[in-house]
Amino acid sequence: MTTFEIITQSSADDPAIYRLRGVIDAAAKAHMDPLLAINKPAILDFTEVSRVNSMGLAILLNILKQLHGNRLPIAVEGMNRMTAMLFKMTGLNQYLTNHAAAPEAAHVTLTTTSSMQNRPSPQPPSRNDHWRFSVSLQERAQLEGWYFLNTYLQKKWGHSIRLEPHFGALEQNNTAPSDSADIVFASPFAVCELIQMGFSPLLVPCASPEEAVVICRKNDERTTFSQFTRPKVITDRMDSYAYLLGRLLMDESGYSSDNANYLFVGNDIKSVQMLLRNMGDIAILPRQTFYGLSSITQDQLKVMDESQTDFAYHALCLSSHRRADATAIIDLFMSLQNEIKGQEILSGLGIRGWREPASEEINMLTEVYKKYVGSG
Repeated sequence: MTTFEIITQSSADDPAIYRLRGVIDAAAKAHMDPLLAINKPAILDFTEVSRVNSMGLAILLNILKQLHGNRLPIAVEGMNRMTAMLFKMTGLNQYLTNHAAAPEAAHVTLTTTSSMQNRPSPQPPSRNDHWRFSVSLQERAQLEGWYFLNTYLQKKWGHSIRLEPHFGALEQNNTAPSDSADIVFASPFAVCELIQMGFSPLLVPCASPEEAVVICRKNDERTTFSQFTRPKVITDRMDSYAYLLGRLLMDESGYSSDNANYLFVGNDIKSVQMLLRNMGDIAILPRQTFYGLSSITQDQLKVMDESQTDFAYHALCLSSHRRADATAIIDLFMSLQNEIKGQEILSGLGIRGWREPASEEINMLTEVYKKYVGSG
């Protein structure tokens, strides 16, 4: 049973209407033939589309580019705010007749991340037979699992690999993972830093992406960002991708996130505690953190907004001086899910497996990063 379908409504003179219904993702590609067959002006109705992920955006991009090349006017209607935001970020609006291309997205190619690679390449390690594997732990409880994985990789590959675990997106000295590392498993924020240093994102875990939840106290009568004047926003760290997504949500609602005061407290739970103690107006949390709170705590809070962007993942990145080994690294990590021992290790890390990221995911990730951090 498909989760996506297209219902067509056409007449001889008026533009054809295509009502899209369901989730637009990789599985929706098999049901896109009606759009590929468009031969007259048309309207795409997104009213019943519940979600569009990065792969769905890639599919729509190819279709809209083809129709645009055929000089067929295509308009859209009924998009929810999140879908409209993704269209603007990726530049898909430039192929529509009723949307001007967003200035900040018009240059996005969706095929390369070279625009981020404007910092010096990392320095090669002193010994070519010794690999350094820097890992940003999502949870401290994962440490044992990463050591098991490292041992497994050495046995399978025959190379000496030194695991260097870190808790948090950045090291304790507040710098990105060492630029002499060969492989880095990094948070979405650090992935963008690494791309600037010449690293290539090879794989992302088959797990839930990072999303942001913007909350306030339940007894606060204000329900929209525009009702706040210079709000104090509490969040974990400036190098948290949830913080960037939270700002994106504010800006896309029509409220400038530049007008807020940000208080970085270094801990998500502390952010919640300070909000409940009336020490701030709003808090930005990772989705996993918010929905992991007790029901008693959640009952004292209300969600103002929540992202559903589906592109911010931790990623396995390879240094430029090891680029010749990219295929071998990909095959090595992908093979984990095909062996019982590998499956046990992945389970301990909370990962179902690995997959190669779509270029659309990396482009959107870096676009958000550049919007709020800059390209250096």
